[in-house]
Amino acid sequence: MHLAQATTREEALVLIHWFHAKHRKSSLQLMKEHYRSPKAILEFPNRGRYDLENSCHGLLCFVKCGKEEEAFVSNPLKGEPLMLPRSIIVSRWPHLDRYGLGFDSSTKRYKIVRVFFRDFDRANQGYQLGAEVYTMGTTSSWREISQVPCYPLYKKGVYANGALHWLVNHEFSPDDLKSMVISFDFRQEEFKSVPHQEFSSKVSKWFELVDLRGYLGMVDFSLGTHIEIWKLKDYEKKEWVREYRIDIKPPHGVPINEYIEVVGLMEDGEILLKHYETLVAYNSKINGLRCIQILSGGLQMDTTQVYVYTGSLVSPSQ
Repeated sequence: MHLAQATTREEALVLIHWFHAKHRKSSLQLMKEHYRSPKAILEFPNRGRYDLENSCHGLLCFVKCGKEEEAFVSNPLKGEPLMLPRSIIVSRWPHLDRYGLGFDSSTKRYKIVRVFFRDFDRANQGYQLGAEVYTMGTTSSWREISQVPCYPLYKKGVYANGALHWLVNHEFSPDDLKSMVISFDFRQEEFKSVPHQEFSSKVSKWFELVDLRGYLGMVDFSLGTHIEIWKLKDYEKKEWVREYRIDIKPPHGVPINEYIEVVGLMEDGEILLKHYETLVAYNSKINGLRCIQILSGGLQMDTTQVYVYTGSLVSPSQ
């Protein structure tokens, strides 16, 4: 698939990913503020729960949870899911595997990287990681690469500056960890540590990576009384700047990162937040919040995930 085939639509869209546990069914819906209810735009290929791994140039990479991993890439505006071939390498702990979609600027091709547990000793927290790459449009199978990350990866990734970025899994990282962010360069097919400023905590569960309209963002939940959102303004110099401070006071005993979720940056500069089943927008100019929509009204869904998405006309099958 070539970048020349892509036509980007710059409007920031809000996608709502529903999962109905009773019927084991997922769906993806498009929401705009003037809609009374979200509009379905993608039906998932099979029953079961799928998680979004990341987005790149308007394409989304989803992975089905469970014993048998199943991954596909789709442009939700075109409704064309492309199933990826299954790897012949079986992970020892598949629910902690990570997939990621990105673009190789040297070959003008999209690639998916998979990081998996080759071996795992639960008693001693010992592990051996492996990694493999699938190139869309050129090969029919995965190929293993020698480069692997230093530590297991955590949560979904964020694509920026030709690389995919994850947090380090806090359950496996040392106390003297210098950086909580690991990247994968799709051109060089290498994992690297990404420097960032000092935080009061080095435990990655108190942080989130977020896409700030093409920039890598890092959300700090460790402060307790407010959220800080940092942006990697200069990728080459690894220069971070604090872009937002949002005062949040959760109820006593409730961790702030369980009380509020930072979804992403809208095109008007507002930060989209998810407070339980309510979408809220933060405006830094007036330092205020406004309610956008309540998600749970009458839809009988068990879990929801929300994404800020910039559409394109890229087709995963090209």
